[in-house]
Amino acid sequence: MRNTVLATAVAATLALAAPEAFAQAKGSATKAEVQAIEAQMKALADRLSRLEAANTTLQTENSELKSAVERRDAEIDYLKAQTKDLREEGAVVSNEVSKVKGADWASKIKFKGDLRYRHEMIAQDREVSGSAEDAADQTRHRIRARLGVEAKVTDNSKVVLQLASGGADPRSSNQTLTNTGSRKEIGIDLAYGEYTFMPGGVASLGKIKNPVWRPGQSMLWDGDFNPEGGSVTFDRGMLFGSAYGWWLSEQFNSNPDGENADANVFGVQAGLKFALLGGETRLAAHYFDCGACQDSSPLYLNQPFGNTTYRVGTSVTNLLQYDYQILQLSGEMGTTLFELPFTFWADYARNMASDVEYDTAYGVGVSLGKASNAKTWEAGLFYQSIDKDALFAQFIDSDFGNGNTDSEGWVIKGGYAWVKNVTFNGTYFINTRQKDADVDLDYNRLQLDINYKF
Repeated sequence: MRNTVLATAVAATLALAAPEAFAQAKGSATKAEVQAIEAQMKALADRLSRLEAANTTLQTENSELKSAVERRDAEIDYLKAQTKDLREEGAVVSNEVSKVKGADWASKIKFKGDLRYRHEMIAQDREVSGSAEDAADQTRHRIRARLGVEAKVTDNSKVVLQLASGGADPRSSNQTLTNTGSRKEIGIDLAYGEYTFMPGGVASLGKIKNPVWRPGQSMLWDGDFNPEGGSVTFDRGMLFGSAYGWWLSEQFNSNPDGENADANVFGVQAGLKFALLGGETRLAAHYFDCGACQDSSPLYLNQPFGNTTYRVGTSVTNLLQYDYQILQLSGEMGTTLFELPFTFWADYARNMASDVEYDTAYGVGVSLGKASNAKTWEAGLFYQSIDKDALFAQFIDSDFGNGNTDSEGWVIKGGYAWVKNVTFNGTYFINTRQKDADVDLDYNRLQLDINYKF
């Protein structure tokens, strides 16, 4: 701006002084002097033009710089606003991530459980001097409560924990309602880790689910028995099976020169499944050996539950007389009848140990329907017979024949699902106990249940 004012002043001075200068020059100056003055004036005019051009250029650059500064300020304001928005969005995202992490943790945990209320009536005979006589009838109310949690540890491993009523009984989680409303016992029912090492292949270790497959409603194994040890199961395509090792009891030998022999069970089952008659058919062979059981006492509460035992001297401890090397053959065929699920099954077992006289057990039965969804029902009928030493009695069903071998008879079952996950069931046992002892004690048992699952 200052250059512009200066140039203007110079131009005005030259313009005012030029006429007089020329007039004087004509009177006193020579032609050469006049030409020199004119050249100087032209040089001044050229310089003035260049100054004006430079000034114009500076003004243009100044305007561009001002625009650039304004753009920069606008960009800075925009970036500040964006930064603020990003911070707010980051806080929201961080909060959402925390929620997702919490939800992810929760998704790895699964709870399940059930509650059963049972009214039970038992009418049975007792042995008096080798003969059967009526015993007092028994009526009781019982509950069974179970609560389990499954936690996913990795993509192919998990941990399962389950608590159940019933105290320490390995074959029953029923709790009788008695003792004037006393607190009832809760025990560890399941506690194991599971690892899926291949598709269909699972290894388990701890207090595990029984890996042995049972056909239909066979009672050669109790459904509440959960062994302690390890197992490997396989179920893929047409093949299924398991191999396992369980520990029954720790046998302490007080003789320092003696040898401890802990009672155990090792077994293997192999099976085949295939489609037949619109349903699935399964066949399986199973063998297990009760190691260090003979001449030992791996018995819950020192009770043989029908197996043959003996005692040494004045000892009250029952020792098993025989070994238990059990071969079991099982089959089940599923199809439909009257548009309802229909199942026929058979189960056979024999104790292959030497010198065992009463060594055979079997069961056969049918079932129709399935009480699962609302307003569905089921019914079943089967017959079972267990010789005195055909099976290791600590594993068999705790209701049939009062949980003892040396028993036989019928079982009638029925169920109705009032709504989904709430089922009414009835079971009637018409059994005979001590059949191999030729005493034939009648044993009738009625169970009326209401089951809640969640």
